[in-house]
Amino acid sequence: MAADTHYLAEADELHTAAAQAVRKYGPSSQAVVFLKYEELIRLWHAHLTIGPTHDLCDRLARTAEDIRTAYARQLTVRHDHPTRLVQSDPLIIEFDRGVFQDRYGVAAATAVKQTWHVRSAEIPADFVTGAPHMFVIDDEGRLLIWRRRFNLRELIFGRAKSHVDGVPVAHPMLVPDRLRVRAAGEIVLIGAPQVHAVVANTKSGHFRPPPSTGAVVREVCAELFDVPTHRVDVFTLGGLSDQGYANSTHRLVEATS
Repeated sequence: MAADTHYLAEADELHTAAAQAVRKYGPSSQAVVFLKYEELIRLWHAHLTIGPTHDLCDRLARTAEDIRTAYARQLTVRHDHPTRLVQSDPLIIEFDRGVFQDRYGVAAATAVKQTWHVRSAEIPADFVTGAPHMFVIDDEGRLLIWRRRFNLRELIFGRAKSHVDGVPVAHPMLVPDRLRVRAAGEIVLIGAPQVHAVVANTKSGHFRPPPSTGAVVREVCAELFDVPTHRVDVFTLGGLSDQGYANSTHRLVEATS
């Protein structure tokens, strides 16, 4: 029971800090998203230990909605980004091979060795749950998670300290052979050895997936980790519909096909 109280007490402190940050920086500020994200993770840990009480479920839903609203205000901007849409149903995004080799190719083999290909709900003994990790769902529907954990502050405010062989880590490094994904972002698994809940987003500065890819993340995680979809929170950046995304990549498709 002490652990249960600990999670809720931390969630309360984070909730208070988030309210103060809203007044100071606005509801969609990075500070608010960071605090709300931390609060949500504590609440899911409490849900695991306490169980699905009405008040806790209501608070989980409200906190997730606050984060979802903030993420929706963060628009996906593409312009001449080095990706192209290679398939629309299902949506598949490809990162430019030349750019990849120039920026990340030297460290790709090491990154792949540090990646967990999720084939079942069994969590590797050395994998840290309750902490953020980078992930992709490749064009074949495989969930690939980089084993090295991040600090949530790094994810919200930038991953400048995370490197592989001296190269800043990036989502394309998890799929070096084909450079194609159906979704990409950051993921937190709650519970071990059985996953109880999943908190994920589609925040990838390299693939920049549209909001519809959130459904892919939810379905794949629910199936692989054997959790109901209501225990998979996925936050997507706003801005582009699939059609808008396709139109934004049209010039790049013509130039690279």
